[in-house]
Amino acid sequence: MKTLLAALTLPMVLSSLAFARPDHPIEHQLVTVRVSYQAWNEYRPWQKAKPLSRTFLGTVVAENRILVPAAYLLDATLIQLEKFDRPPRTPARIVHCDQQVGLAVLTTDEPGFFDDLNPVATADYAEGDNYYCAAWKSSQLNLSSCRWSQVKTFKSSVPYFGYAGITFITDLKSGGRGEPVFSENRMIGMTRSQNKDTITVVPIDLIKAYLKAIDLPEYPGFGRLGVDFQFNQGQAQAAYFGQVGKPTGVRIRGCFPEGSAAGILEKDDILLELDGHAIDSEGDYKHPRYGRMSLNLIATEGHYAGDLLTAKVLRNKQEIELEIPLKNIPPSAALIPFARPDQPPPYLVAGGLVFRELDVPYLKAWGSNWEDQIPATLRILNDLKSEAPSPEQKRLIVLTDVFPDEYNLGYHEMAQNIVKTVNGQPIDSIRKMEEAFQHPQNGFHVIEFMPSYGTCTVILDAATFGQATESIMEKYQIPSRIRLNP
Repeated sequence: MKTLLAALTLPMVLSSLAFARPDHPIEHQLVTVRVSYQAWNEYRPWQKAKPLSRTFLGTVVAENRILVPAAYLLDATLIQLEKFDRPPRTPARIVHCDQQVGLAVLTTDEPGFFDDLNPVATADYAEGDNYYCAAWKSSQLNLSSCRWSQVKTFKSSVPYFGYAGITFITDLKSGGRGEPVFSENRMIGMTRSQNKDTITVVPIDLIKAYLKAIDLPEYPGFGRLGVDFQFNQGQAQAAYFGQVGKPTGVRIRGCFPEGSAAGILEKDDILLELDGHAIDSEGDYKHPRYGRMSLNLIATEGHYAGDLLTAKVLRNKQEIELEIPLKNIPPSAALIPFARPDQPPPYLVAGGLVFRELDVPYLKAWGSNWEDQIPATLRILNDLKSEAPSPEQKRLIVLTDVFPDEYNLGYHEMAQNIVKTVNGQPIDSIRKMEEAFQHPQNGFHVIEFMPSYGTCTVILDAATFGQATESIMEKYQIPSRIRLNP
């Protein structure tokens, strides 16, 4: 009966904006989620920021579960649910959360909560006609029309991991907070962001793969290929590597150290095929529904970590076939991690200088327009090197602040420089930096920074280093000198 009612009310959404009649079937498939959270102060990493709250939508799925965007659960201290966008609020708990994929599932132990709710009907794939999304507005169900714009590979919070995201032009206002998108009466995706009149939607393909994975005996996670490649468009380059005729495939420039392809694909391989898909000279393949898509999507679509991908490469002017076991790459594996799920930032206070690991949450502290506001050196590193760790350089350490004192006179304006060495030892973690300070050079601590503008070397007296650090911490009320990675 509810399916029939949904079909009868569908013409309402063909206009730009509509309020659904009371007791519309979709009302029984949506839940308002209210999260209280407390993030870390990125500038003062020993402190918590002011507690805040978020409100977004959850969609009821099978087995008394609620599908939500994972990003809104970061640093959560309290999760509550509302039915029909009205009190009372019911405590909820996390069943599963994958910040890499951006999806999570909630439930509640409150008896009878799901009695008047129904699991949403889902499409097999993100396709159809007459698209619309649903949201609450002043406790009334709002249905907004959507027009398919394009599909492209979106970057997730891990290196070299992409998934197909759909953009729609919509009349939805202030959305991108987990609103379900429908075709006819079936869900075809969930919004992850909105910019003006454009929403980005996670397709139902990925959602269903995630929901299936969390019910497996052990959650496998999704695989990431982990390759850096160069276009293969020039005839001379193709001939140099042994290709005859029109250039195809892409040239492998390197593999992510902990990625699936590491130790299997080699530098200067020409990747011709992956999982049976021909790769063109720009790194795309023909997706059966979306057309040309990036080869990184192949590792995500229809695969989990642990699956095998076949690959055909041109190596030393000979075609060979290889097998690539897919691995799950954690966000922490990037040189500049895009996310730090529910982990506090590692830091070190040394002689009044504050050091921490560089990540995107720190860069975002510059505000909503952070990519344009951050210092030029950090912007170049983030643009060009964020996914490029090496065995020798797994993380970047940034000098975030200098608490002024006679001890560190001359270095008060040095913030936002990247550490290269401490006492001659290469630095790529707070732990290594702490160890390096145990070995001064001829009575001094020598900190070398990567080439930048201004001073590139800091020299501190080793004999008074510990006492000065304690004195500065007491003066500026810094409660803890160091936090290491778990």
